[in-house]
Amino acid sequence: MSKAENKVQWCLNQAKKQLAEGKKHRGLVTVTPDDALAGEYVEKAEHNLDFFLIARKNGFYDWAINIGFYVTYHCCLAIITKFGYESRNQDCTLAAVESLIEEGKISKDFQKYIDSISPDSGEDKIVPMREKYQYTPIIDIDKQKVEELLALCQDMIKDAKGIV
Repeated sequence: MSKAENKVQWCLNQAKKQLAEGKKHRGLVTVTPDDALAGEYVEKAEHNLDFFLIARKNGFYDWAINIGFYVTYHCCLAIITKFGYESRNQDCTLAAVESLIEEGKISKDFQKYIDSISPDSGEDKIVPMREKYQYTPIIDIDKQKVEELLALCQDMIKDAKGIV
């Protein structure tokens, strides 16, 4: 079993246990695939992208990075929803997408987006940047990073639409 498959299994088991205890799950559950809801997640990603552009235009680069993360995350939620998963955990969502890539259900090309979102990625990737600028007082940000994130978000939305 791959790392992604192991994580998906752990997420499914975690949610099952929490639901059995009468709690709201914080993992991953299988649901009926829902193309309409998947489309709504893409619309949410586009909505977030609009706000990203507003933040960028007004010089709120720290917030643009935070918003960029949610653009990418909502694209991932769209994809897993199309394939019959519901997630309430970012790591579980990413593992589910990675597992779908490994199973050949979505293109291996989508892996570049998962690599850019992964919490284990380098300092110049989305999650580490988001954490840096959200949880520290730093507001001086290289505008080039914001432009690169914008391009990634636009490409990811386009590719997510092609999947959904």
